[in-house]
Amino acid sequence: MRPEDEALELLCARAWPAVAELRIGGWRARTAGGFTGRANSTLLLSDPGMPVADALAKAATFAGEHGQPARAHVVTGSRWEPELEAAGWRPEVEYTGMPSLVLVGPLEALLDAPPAEVRDEPWPQWWPLVVGRAEPTDAERHVLTSAEKVGYGAASVDGEVLAAARGAVVEDHLHFARLAVRPDARRRGLAKNVLAGLAAWAQSHGAQRYVLQVSENNEPAVRLYESLGARPHHGYRYWVPA
Repeated sequence: MRPEDEALELLCARAWPAVAELRIGGWRARTAGGFTGRANSTLLLSDPGMPVADALAKAATFAGEHGQPARAHVVTGSRWEPELEAAGWRPEVEYTGMPSLVLVGPLEALLDAPPAEVRDEPWPQWWPLVVGRAEPTDAERHVLTSAEKVGYGAASVDGEVLAAARGAVVEDHLHFARLAVRPDARRRGLAKNVLAGLAAWAQSHGAQRYVLQVSENNEPAVRLYESLGARPHHGYRYWVPA
């Protein structure tokens, strides 16, 4: 694994905090009530400090104790993939069906559109767009509100929230996620308005670049981000016991 891949994975993990975490040497086992693979998988980074088979067993036990299946979050092409295959694990095609991309770009590229509002606390209409219901679960609330510096962006018309996203500033990066636009309000540029708002907010907190994680098969999202200056940094995928 390239050092820059590991550093960016750690930054993204800080931006997306799990409910419970166990350090296994350089690995991070995480659970969060099943909300997203990122918060319910073991992030394989540097050496776990024990044989790989033992580390995987420890991670699987931790996941099971929290009611989650064993899952490893692995940078594509890293040294851990052949180790996992040798240990009897396989890529998890059931979850997304495709590897995911970590994209990065300059914050200035998001600032061309009129900025939407960003608040320090989520307001009631923000939740239905980002989690699909009026009230989040405890795990969803924890993951989405517990990073070091979080902003809640939303574009609204006549008091109705039509587009929303969540941003977190970690070091000099804006990490954004859960970008959603109400179906009847799409193709009006509202997603760019929300991202512009988060970018301006993040810039005021010292951010210079942005990072996001997106499935390779989410072609509309990838095209949007590429139009905003994003480029692939590396990929990752999930592995599970065979």
